[in-house]
Amino acid sequence: MLEPRSACTVALFAAALAVTPPTATGLREFGRWFVRPARLPFAWQALATATRSGDGREAFARGQQILQLLPSWTDGHAAFAYRYALTSDASADRATTARRAEQRLQIALAYLEEARRHASRRELDLLQAGAFLPQVACNQFPGLAERLQPSAAELTDAWLAEAERVSPSAAVREQRLWFTPRLAAALLGNDDASGAMQVIRTALDQVDGIRERQLAAEWAARLREVLRWLQGDRAISLDAVFADPRFEPLWPFLH
Repeated sequence: MLEPRSACTVALFAAALAVTPPTATGLREFGRWFVRPARLPFAWQALATATRSGDGREAFARGQQILQLLPSWTDGHAAFAYRYALTSDASADRATTARRAEQRLQIALAYLEEARRHASRRELDLLQAGAFLPQVACNQFPGLAERLQPSAAELTDAWLAEAERVSPSAAVREQRLWFTPRLAAALLGNDDASGAMQVIRTALDQVDGIRERQLAAEWAARLREVLRWLQGDRAISLDAVFADPRFEPLWPFLH
């Protein structure tokens, strides 16, 4: 039996059909929208199973299935791309580890590039996520930086240049640092505390690029407080973090 809300939706759709026959494209879009809520729980369950198994490729594939159902969820796209690129590698061979990390990074960046098609007004978020990722990956995987051509810095510059084209502003390079709490929160929301901490460490390495020195000092202090808490230091005071609305995306994960 249909739930009252579902029955109402079907009735309204039928009435709309009677008044204005839809196009074939409109019908296909409605069909995708209508089955989306039914498919999502199964997609999330498959993702959870893949994550527990430790299979990074399978988890990434399952994440793609979810994001095909939620194409405009930019935080989700960024989190899944980071999670895949930063998948732990148990290989004892440094060269093999670096080669696999390079492959994952290239796939993750290509995935973020594709996700831009559906991002609309939040395209800048994906560009900033792409700008962060090469350096974060190089910090995590020894030997990766030496393999990358272009280099991590050149990749970052390319993504930021595109961000400046999409949203012209002298502050875009600084805005990638302001994006840190949202990106870290997205990773924490996907049970990836290691990736979130690596993002914060990378932001701390780049905080000297903020032109306003007092602002740079305050931002660095807040990032260090969050990092210490995520590392297990429960004695650290987070009062200043909770008083700063820029860190609001992280608040649910700091209790």
